[in-house]
Amino acid sequence: MYERGAHGERATATILDALRHEGWAVFHDVKWPGRPRANIDHVVVGPPGIYVIDSKNWSGRIDVRDNTFRCDGRKQDKIVAAAGDAALAVAGLVSAPAAATARSVLCFVREEHLAGWCYDVMVCSTGNLREMLLTRPPALTVDQARMAGLELDIAFRAAAQSTVPASAARPVGRRPMPTPRVTAPPPRRHSPKSRKRHGLQRQLFGLLLVVVVAMVGLTQLPRLASLSDDVAKAIVPQPAVSYDSCKELRGVYPNGVGTTAGVDSLHRKQLPVVDMAVYAANRALDTDHDWIACERGQDRPSSGGR
Repeated sequence: MYERGAHGERATATILDALRHEGWAVFHDVKWPGRPRANIDHVVVGPPGIYVIDSKNWSGRIDVRDNTFRCDGRKQDKIVAAAGDAALAVAGLVSAPAAATARSVLCFVREEHLAGWCYDVMVCSTGNLREMLLTRPPALTVDQARMAGLELDIAFRAAAQSTVPASAARPVGRRPMPTPRVTAPPPRRHSPKSRKRHGLQRQLFGLLLVVVVAMVGLTQLPRLASLSDDVAKAIVPQPAVSYDSCKELRGVYPNGVGTTAGVDSLHRKQLPVVDMAVYAANRALDTDHDWIACERGQDRPSSGGR
């Protein structure tokens, strides 16, 4: 089976190599991007775009009809799906617009002509492979096709260099060198006196650690006390300050203080501060009863002694 497949790939490669004289870039037996153990038979790049070719040396009747590929009456959906995946993987190696032109080809090694499409997969034979490729409408300029060929050449060379063949990893005909056994050293045994001494050292170290932590804690007590006061003030709401006059209130709130409804009713640049608690504590200073205490312009004397 392998010999037959290799013969089919060689037959297809011979036909594709002739495309080099037409300005096409041709690659054979390249690594499948993203699949270290898989390969792609052939990839060609020309004005019609990129074509990823899977060579099949099958016997039997090939039939392509209604986007369905059959061999001797059996549907070959997995073969079609694998061909499409290969084209997508190669498309990821090149930039636009060449990436959009990547197509799959199933080429059967036989003299009879086969012509058909199963979705985006072209089906042909070695008898008409060259003809079908050269008669495809152009999709890339000469420079775009040349750039795509350079990108694929770099990508395929890098993939080939990153994979070390099994024959290089271990020379053929030589027995592998035995791996030396590494024996762990026997555990050290401590005498009773040594164990007692280590126990005392651990106790002294623990006592020293407790003393250090205690000393650090004592130095931080004032800071912790002030921090607790700040936290308490933040948690416990403080009573709002009641002012005797608008002059005193404006010393803290220059534009006065009021409720949300009162401040929203104003149309000026400098608005009073919205603070319900402060307004409630100084409601007596709101002489015009507009829900704002001591706003600018409210300077009439009040009962609060403003």
